[in-house]
Amino acid sequence: MDNNICDGMQNAVYMQKAAKVKEKPEYSRAEVIMSAVSFLAAFCIVRYAMYNAMGFITTGVFIGIITAAIIYMKVRGCTFTAFNKLTAAVLYVFCFVFSITANDFIKELAALFIFGAGAYMIYSVSAGSRGVERYLPFAMCKAIFEYPFSHFGKQAAITQDHISKSKAGSNAKLIIIGLLLTVPLTAVVAGLLMSADDGFFDMLSDVFYRIFDEGIWNVIFQLAIAVPVSMYFFGMMYANTHRGKINPLDEQDCLKKLFGMRFVSNLIMYTAVTPICILYVMFFFSQAGYFLSAFGNDLPEGFTYADYARQGFFELCAVAVINLIVLCMISLFSKKAGKEKPFALKLYSIVLSVFTIILIATAMSKMVMYINNYGLTELRLYTSWFMVLLAIVFVLIIIKQFRFDMKFSSYFAAVFTVMLGLLCFSRPEALIARYNIEMYRSGQLEELDKDAILRMSDDGLLAAFNEGAISVGEINRSKERIYRHSFTGCAESYNISSVILDSKTE
Repeated sequence: MDNNICDGMQNAVYMQKAAKVKEKPEYSRAEVIMSAVSFLAAFCIVRYAMYNAMGFITTGVFIGIITAAIIYMKVRGCTFTAFNKLTAAVLYVFCFVFSITANDFIKELAALFIFGAGAYMIYSVSAGSRGVERYLPFAMCKAIFEYPFSHFGKQAAITQDHISKSKAGSNAKLIIIGLLLTVPLTAVVAGLLMSADDGFFDMLSDVFYRIFDEGIWNVIFQLAIAVPVSMYFFGMMYANTHRGKINPLDEQDCLKKLFGMRFVSNLIMYTAVTPICILYVMFFFSQAGYFLSAFGNDLPEGFTYADYARQGFFELCAVAVINLIVLCMISLFSKKAGKEKPFALKLYSIVLSVFTIILIATAMSKMVMYINNYGLTELRLYTSWFMVLLAIVFVLIIIKQFRFDMKFSSYFAAVFTVMLGLLCFSRPEALIARYNIEMYRSGQLEELDKDAILRMSDDGLLAAFNEGAISVGEINRSKERIYRHSFTGCAESYNISSVILDSKTE
């Protein structure tokens, strides 16, 4: 009897050990390769996108990363819908922004868009999405935060597993341990030999300087940053191709979360919003002459064009932000919202949106007046672009009040992508330089601000040079200043504008 009990216990222990062995995950060759590709991609992103956007090189890096992600997902058996293919095509198109412009701000916007849209593409492919999700914010949170960080350490586990199974990996580990052990002894011997002979001291100092110069430290720093970036990227890829181990987006769960946020009585909401709407209406009518003077190109007494435009812009920003917050509160916190949204709440949403659109139109008129008198700058162009985008968003909000089934997320994503594409591919500095030169030659501008043009990237310099507004000497002095103040110690020269400008000014 006792022997049977002992045998049973031994068998149980053996089965537990066997179960543990079986629980150890097995990683495919594709995952091992993707792990290595992820690190290479992360290093290239840090070096050629975060650290310094290098034009053609950065375009190639992003195209390579997108292609590698697509290949890996196909190997894992993912299928691409028409929507997925369209998203991938848009990403490939935006990759060329780095090659056509030298404007750092535009390249940063393109990089952020590629990152967000790329994460969403990977998510949507593995989810089999046929369009933009109705609950896009929830999907973006899963694509950018939840899924990648849920498997953040998976790359380290795969690397450790591959090294333990590989003879070359085991040998490399032993070699590294040996090198680490010999460092103290080598340092002591080197110090003694350097003290004994000046010639050897000079030789070893030169070797040390060449090995550990500033460039090497930059690479080491970039490699250190690339490690977590690589783990994040691989975690994203692994999570989306092993969706059985994560919680997929469920529209019913999203609805429950939204219903859980609806705790404010509609009467309270009416009471809170009504005074704001009345105040806005009173303010608008009391200042109607001031605001509407912009449409007639009339400058109110006591104002300069600069003061008039700036004051209108800050008023717009404040009112637009307040209105967006109020509209979000109405949609999220009212007890009766969504499909049950009563007419009164729809009316408040429409009134707030219409009021904001009127202010945007007024501010745009002011901005046009200001530009006609003082010319274009980057800030004025970007501000105008943002105001147009904001106006379109409020138009979509108004339409949403009449058509509840309208997929707001889809329309917003399409509008934002098109607007960002127009901004990026228009090469803003080139447009600004040409516009100001034309205005000056037509007599509408009293003076051409050459200093502002010479502070531009090669996009603006090339446009101004083609128009004959600046000389080769001025361009060279501008480039020398850029070299001296460049964070990376080199100026951007790997894009179309820079290549053409260099060929014309040599």
